[in-house]
Amino acid sequence: MLQAIAQSIDGTALSWAAGCCLVAGAAYTMLRKNWEFKTRFEASVRAVEAAQGAYVGLSAAHHLLIKGGPLPVFLVQRMAGYLWFDTLYECVLPFVKGTPLSIPFLAHHLVGLAAHGLAKTHGPLRAVTAHVYLAELSTPSLHCSWFLKQLGRSSTTLYLINGLVGALAYLIFRVAWPPLFVYWNRDPAPWDAERGGVHTAFLMCSAVFWALNLSWFRKLVAMARGARRKAK
Repeated sequence: MLQAIAQSIDGTALSWAAGCCLVAGAAYTMLRKNWEFKTRFEASVRAVEAAQGAYVGLSAAHHLLIKGGPLPVFLVQRMAGYLWFDTLYECVLPFVKGTPLSIPFLAHHLVGLAAHGLAKTHGPLRAVTAHVYLAELSTPSLHCSWFLKQLGRSSTTLYLINGLVGALAYLIFRVAWPPLFVYWNRDPAPWDAERGGVHTAFLMCSAVFWALNLSWFRKLVAMARGARRKAK
């Protein structure tokens, strides 16, 4: 696994990670000055995460609908760079907010980096990665909910609708969709013909991601129910 994580590091990935840091810094300077440091810090990173989610999710949807086949390597490299940026954020956040390190998020990102390290040189894995990236379509809505709450709009209809849209997208692309593309790719022969053991790694990564997404989906449902009660 460590070797696969190391393979995710290259010039393109590091450049994209550095770009994410610069955009987050620029966002920090433009956010509301009356917010305390830790809120502005988190908001600046969430802005990057929302933009990255929209970019990757829409790129994957376009690729699946128009082109098909393995994703371009540069898109995998950029997503790896973003994961490095977000992993750094998850490690720094406890010091900023005084909260414990999120082990599930850290595990999610490390497994994701290992998968990206393999996908860079493996065609079948990059083809499946396009389906995995559809999960990012739920990301912008999740962060919009956070921003609306910070702006005091958590009791509005907009907050309710945004939460329901985010929960529905999460259910479709992070909970219901993964078992389907795992089933469609259950034959290990095309995978292991390029590199032995990759199919097993794909199944293990899929199991980890799906278990984490199921756990987080339960929390989203609870949040959506709470927002609905407030709106009423």
